[in-house]
Amino acid sequence: MEEQDLKDWQEFKNDVKNQLNQKQYKLLCTLHAKIFKHKYSEPCPCAKKRMRKWISDIDNIYRKTLE
Repeated sequence: MEEQDLKDWQEFKNDVKNQLNQKQYKLLCTLHAKIFKHKYSEPCPCAKKRMRKWISDIDNIYRKTLE
């Protein structure tokens, strides 16, 4: 993860509550596509299982980057 990505993700984790707002949703989609090298996509926000998986995926990379 690049330095700006780390800052954005830290802010995301500090601000996220039970539901993602539009800005958080876009950041999640953007970072996941960038980090995991796939085409940008916006899954249905109602797909909570996928959203939690994507958050977990990025969290794992974020933690490894900080080590």
